[in-house]
Amino acid sequence: MTLSPGHNKNAKLIGPNFIALQVRDLEASKAFYIECMGLTPIPLSPPGAVVFKTEPVPFGIRKPLVDLDATSLLGWGVSLWIAATDADVLHSQLTEAAVPIVLPPANGPFGRFFAFRDPDGYTITVSTAQPKSARAMLDPKAGCLTLINTFTVEPDNAERLLQDLRNATDQVFRQQPGFISANLHISHDRRRVVNYAQWRSKEDYLAMSKQPEVQAHMKQAAALAISFDPVDYDLLDIVLAE
Repeated sequence: MTLSPGHNKNAKLIGPNFIALQVRDLEASKAFYIECMGLTPIPLSPPGAVVFKTEPVPFGIRKPLVDLDATSLLGWGVSLWIAATDADVLHSQLTEAAVPIVLPPANGPFGRFFAFRDPDGYTITVSTAQPKSARAMLDPKAGCLTLINTFTVEPDNAERLLQDLRNATDQVFRQQPGFISANLHISHDRRRVVNYAQWRSKEDYLAMSKQPEVQAHMKQAAALAISFDPVDYDLLDIVLAE
């Protein structure tokens, strides 16, 4: 379809702001999405519908406006992806609950994903949520703590230290309260490894550093380095490219 120039007044699509599925049994589907999927409904939903607290786009279910039995495949041709904290764990939970799995867990363009069918037969793909950009998360007014730890190493130990920091970040640091992000760097001469990390507050960082598993990691990292120099900073300004 071609619109005449008179129809073009600089209007354009911005992006999805609400997604809803029409379901046969509103209460049964509500129970499924709460008990099996872990969603939380908002306090006040429109009549004949249930809206859940999801980000960044609200997701809901509603009583049907069409005859859902007029077709054997609901949502045919529509691809609906919903982010989860951990697709693999959720897959295991749904499998134990005998929820039909359409696609087993695999690696995809948005990380780990799988697909299931809900009580009405809609196919929904679940993917592990990707971490937000650290740059977008930081706010100079939030009072976050920035820690820049510079390790001096022998070149042969640089990759080993970098991998040790990766493992510790994934298995230990990111699980601690107040963790925001960690950015690992290695110099071209392989003589320095730098961890540029952000924490919600100095208190969160100090509480983290007292954990036994954290202290064990610090000793392991120190054993691979000639020296290390952790320095605290306050974030004052962020300047982005146009």
